[in-house]
Amino acid sequence: MTTMKSASSTKVKESTGSKIFDLFNILLLFFIAFICLSPFLYVFSASVSNVADVNTRGFFIYPTSFDLSAYQFLIKSKMLIGSIGRSFLITIIGTALSLTVTVMMAYSLSKPDMWGRAFINKLIVFTMLFSGGMIPTYLVVSGLKLTDTYFALWLPGLVSAYNMILIRTNIMALPSELLEAAKVDGCNDFVIFYKIVLPLIKPSLATFGLFYAVGYWNDFFNATIYLNDMNMWPIQVWLRQIVLLSAGVSDVTETTNFIAPSTINYAVIIFATVPILCVYPFIMRFFEKGMMVGSVKG
Repeated sequence: MTTMKSASSTKVKESTGSKIFDLFNILLLFFIAFICLSPFLYVFSASVSNVADVNTRGFFIYPTSFDLSAYQFLIKSKMLIGSIGRSFLITIIGTALSLTVTVMMAYSLSKPDMWGRAFINKLIVFTMLFSGGMIPTYLVVSGLKLTDTYFALWLPGLVSAYNMILIRTNIMALPSELLEAAKVDGCNDFVIFYKIVLPLIKPSLATFGLFYAVGYWNDFFNATIYLNDMNMWPIQVWLRQIVLLSAGVSDVTETTNFIAPSTINYAVIIFATVPILCVYPFIMRFFEKGMMVGSVKG
């Protein structure tokens, strides 16, 4: 008992150099975090500031006056609100399709006795090094009559080879005895996949689902190429139109005589960024585990 008490009461004393090193690391990380957050703070502050502050203050990270005219205008803009809804539709369906096909493909290729497994794996790695290019891809999409449909945004990049390889590695790391015991109990591949594999790789599903969701939400290039109908444009294309081309919302010039165009641009950026940021807190507990896929374990 005496030995246990003395061991538990013993505290390791940190040296002065160690404390200084820890303090330096904390200050350095705070400085890096501030540098990363300062552009977002500026965009938010400018979006809620009046025209005078935006034109005279330059770069600032906190507003001195509040003016929500830009947000009121955006809320009244049916085209922009509709584009946010379309972005949610594209992101949710696209993420579900990509994650489903990726996980099913990874599970199939994780089986060592699958016929042609090595050849298929080589083909997948080949796609990571070489691609057909933009024009051949557009010709294929156009030839399949997928232009002006959301399938043009989903199907060409449905599966990420990198994500599939990492999920396959995670599935291969599962205890083989567990899968063999399920087979002995009479479970087929579908039952094993749904009842055993999926619950055990939830961190990977959350992590790579987030990667897919961010990709679909932020993608504007494919929508610009394949969607000619303005009524199908997602939020990122409208953001591009407003910020880069000063077009897109038809009633800007008539309604925004008292609103700085730059303030509207900043408000649109907030509209496009905040929804995807709200997803992170719900999957942070899975994110760290999912990022450890493929790491060496001792």
